Amino acid sequence: MIRSNSLVPWRRGLGVLILVGTAFALTGCGDKPTGSISGTVNHKGQPVTSGTINLILPDKGLGYDGKIGSSGTFSIDKVETGKYKVYISPPQVEQLPPGKAPSKAEPFAVPKKYQDQKDTTLSVDVKAGKNDGVTIDIPD
Repeated sequence: MIRSNSLVPWRRGLGVLILVGTAFALTGCGDKPTGSISGTVNHKGQPVTSGTINLILPDKGLGYDGKIGSSGTFSIDKVETGKYKVYISPPQVEQLPPGKAPSKAEPFAVPKKYQDQKDTTLSVDVKAGKNDGVTIDIPD
């Protein structure tokens, strides 16, 4: 026969566990400092007008990306601070409705070296807060 008093310590323990878990969730325990980054991507002095800019921190397994606009601009929010490797991905092919012919794709002039996360030599340092006006210049 189980006495009702024997369940009380177990219930208290569960209550404490729920309380502690809720406190961690509400306080954001373990949050890292973050920043936002925006700017332009250029190649040979001209804006890169399509594709995606990718930021990667291989040691931590972190990665962020943002679409590059038609004027070469990009913006990425909530990036953990750190020094990131940068590489540029070509634009993705859009799925078209049946019967619609694809338009002629513009050539993607970014050299292959800067399209690969292992080979790229581009980098950017993201600090806490706003990192506006960053220029990523892709060499030849």
